[in-house]
Amino acid sequence: MNKNYIGENIRIYRERKNITQRELADRIGKTWEMVSRYERGVSSPLKQIENIASVLNVEVGDLLKDSTKNTASFSFNRIPLFDFLPKDFDFKNTKSYIYYVAPDWILSIDDESFVIDMKLVDSSLEDLKKDGYLYISPKSEVKNDDMVLIKENDGITVTKYRQGDSENVIGKVLAQEIILA
Repeated sequence: MNKNYIGENIRIYRERKNITQRELADRIGKTWEMVSRYERGVSSPLKQIENIASVLNVEVGDLLKDSTKNTASFSFNRIPLFDFLPKDFDFKNTKSYIYYVAPDWILSIDDESFVIDMKLVDSSLEDLKKDGYLYISPKSEVKNDDMVLIKENDGITVTKYRQGDSENVIGKVLAQEIILA
């Protein structure tokens, strides 16, 4: 049975976490050559799979999942979820290692949308709840009074857009998903 997809999953999650093969190898007590062999499907990573998953901060099942067998539409609706502020506020999908299933309408507006945990956002807007997730579109046109995510000093905030404020705008807030306890 060909399990090449496991190595591909390791590579994908390693790159999303923005670590090198050498860094992953150091953290699991192997050489970078062995990590390369895992990723290429030359050697089996199964004896190290729990360690690898722990370092990459994913579930073991994520590494073992053969995404080539399941092409259901939900797999295409996965967008990056940020529970941390990326370096230089670069919210590209390669900077995230966690993904979230988005409604179809979000992706129809902007296929580069991402989700951000409200715990990272500073906002005094009454329209927003303190818990949950925000869907952000970096490509959508922004108009006056639209809610936008902006970078402010070392953090991010949501505020109402005013013409001329576009310099620090990361993206337009499309929706908030509230988590009920």
